[in-house]
Amino acid sequence: MSTREIALVAILSSLATTLRLLKNLTLGPLQFINIPLIFAILAGRLIGALGGGIVGATGFLLTDLFLGFGPWSLVNASVNGVIGSVWGLLKGKKITPLVLAACIYLSALSYDIISSTAFYLIFGLNLRSALLTGLIGLFIPVYGGGLIGVGPITELSTTVVTLGLIRAIKRINF
Repeated sequence: MSTREIALVAILSSLATTLRLLKNLTLGPLQFINIPLIFAILAGRLIGALGGGIVGATGFLLTDLFLGFGPWSLVNASVNGVIGSVWGLLKGKKITPLVLAACIYLSALSYDIISSTAFYLIFGLNLRSALLTGLIGLFIPVYGGGLIGVGPITELSTTVVTLGLIRAIKRINF
């Protein structure tokens, strides 16, 4: 990586960490947007696979040092890092806004399904039960959740904010 790319990784990692921490400190753990995923996608698009992976992982790991580190921290960081790396494969590629929106939405949905399934596996459910519980939990509260439709809300808000940032970055010819 070039010096510029290393600096950009540091800035995007800092933004992912700081904004997630700020959201949690002001609004609590209520999940309605995936801030680290936004910056992992941006890093992948701007820097490439390595940058996307680093930003994706550090956004969760650093924040969880303050909010509470647990086995979910490693799962969330790993899944987010992989998604950021995959976005690195699209670095520099021209993608229509509709396809870009669909890819972002599917990335957020994939993150939620994989991380939820892994979370329930960690706590003892078998794979089938963990997957079903994770999928159902995207739409109705399970195991103490309280928000109906949390999955689609999170995916949509993450997609809208990411698209807005990509458009803003493109406008300034970064």
